[in-house]
Amino acid sequence: MLYRKIVIFIFIMIAGFSSCGKKESDLQKISPDSARSQYPPEFQHLIGLEFGPDSFPSGFEEQAGYVFGFMEGNEYVIDHVTKNQTDLLWLCKLTGRDDEGRPFLKILDLLILPRQQENEMILMGSCKVGGEEDPEIVAVVEFIDNMMVSEVHHAWRADRKSERFKPFPVDSVECLDESYFL
Repeated sequence: MLYRKIVIFIFIMIAGFSSCGKKESDLQKISPDSARSQYPPEFQHLIGLEFGPDSFPSGFEEQAGYVFGFMEGNEYVIDHVTKNQTDLLWLCKLTGRDDEGRPFLKILDLLILPRQQENEMILMGSCKVGGEEDPEIVAVVEFIDNMMVSEVHHAWRADRKSERFKPFPVDSVECLDESYFL
């Protein structure tokens, strides 16, 4: 029993000291919190990627975007992009602007969306939770009869605290396609 405790203690000490000489950037690469392995290999390189208006990640096509936190000085962007037949959402943080005010963003998280049916659409920034507008909610919805009545099929929160997309219960979300009124 004592032998097992000594071995465990030595293992912990070695593991702790082995990271002491590493730079912070090296530690972030090996940190389990980075969790890059949760993403398909073809998208893992995107997490942490910073890009600007002239350096959009190649092979991706931007479909729509939504900025929130603007009035709070803490801007995030939900970017709907496609690559081949895959729809993704990127949760990005504004890291700066160029002289013309164009944004530079860092991809914090990504979400591969389920394949949408013809009658479904992605809504960002136009959903309510408990009757209150919630800018962090993204939903895949189907509009029934008109653009005023929707059935939410999938929902996520672009959580600014954790800087991750989190699944959200669809039965507590109401959405409205605001473009219907334009």
